[in-house]
Amino acid sequence: MRLFLIGMISAAACLSARADEGSEAVRRLLFETFDKPETRLFVDAVVVEGDSAVADWRQGELGGRAFLTRKDDAWTIALCAGDALKDSATLEKLGVSKANAEALARRLAAAETQLFPDVVERFSRFDGMAAVEADGSHSPLDPHHKPIP
Repeated sequence: MRLFLIGMISAAACLSARADEGSEAVRRLLFETFDKPETRLFVDAVVVEGDSAVADWRQGELGGRAFLTRKDDAWTIALCAGDALKDSATLEKLGVSKANAEALARRLAAAETQLFPDVVERFSRFDGMAAVEADGSHSPLDPHHKPIP
């Protein structure tokens, strides 16, 4: 029993370390893609579950949430949206397993309670959903999307 507990603790520590590495890799990718000297990017919260992540961001007067996926050790920004990425059902539609989608939504909600309400409100300003290309450009997935200036 003791070896079992040690094994479980070791496995949990490895998963936690991978999530922390994933969080830093996600932040780095977002900054490399979107940060500009004239319009600085702020990444306020990043939650990682398995090979999926959601990150809260602000830039200028706008803000939103980014959905990212990992294949091997490489993260890709799949899309940007607003409140839709808080919903586990939306995350499931994006291909995240039910358990991981629920965990992402739960962890994002907990992370956002640590932020000022006016900051969290800015994440809702992203209208619709937009796919993100490798160069950071956006392609609307929703006819209501307004591109970021």
